[in-house]
Amino acid sequence: MKKLFITAFLLGICVSCNVDDVDSDLTPVAVTENNADCVADNPPSILGRTYLRSGFEIDTPVDANGDGIYSTDLMEEQLCFDLSLSFGTDFRVPNPTFDAVSLYVDDDGNGNLSQRMNCSHADGTANTYMQVGETIKFFYNENELQFTGTLSEDETTITFEFPNDLLFGFNFFDDGNEILLQDGSVLEYEGGAVVTYTLQ
Repeated sequence: MKKLFITAFLLGICVSCNVDDVDSDLTPVAVTENNADCVADNPPSILGRTYLRSGFEIDTPVDANGDGIYSTDLMEEQLCFDLSLSFGTDFRVPNPTFDAVSLYVDDDGNGNLSQRMNCSHADGTANTYMQVGETIKFFYNENELQFTGTLSEDETTITFEFPNDLLFGFNFFDDGNEILLQDGSVLEYEGGAVVTYTLQ
């Protein structure tokens, strides 16, 4: 009877953590009121590392720095600053979507249009994160999956594919997603972005 109780108890612990990938580095720990907490059995390889934003590709080329050269990579258009993702040992990380990029088309009053790009940082709660192989999951409130990033095989880059609704600057500020095309017309940008961070 004692063996049956111990077996049932151990089995209950093993199935109480909702982990889909049995090959992941996750293991169940003590049950809380809401659900079992899942923590890394071995520290994630990104734990304590810092990555800097190194690429911000959009679908439509722009000339935001006025040099006459159009590019789809806003980093080449002198995107305002390199922003970091530091994966804390408390399993917290800044939210990369809070680093806002906004694109505006200015008119000097004589019909001369020019592209302008603004950058800002929004305050907000840091995400919690979990690494499962090459996938890094970013959560709100420790249990609501917000988005994922892909870690390169050599673990030197993290790539995000953000849809338009996660491009904070393009959606938070009024008219913050206007692109001046090479033919002089103005486009309201509705595409996404591929944002890359590189290990420091």
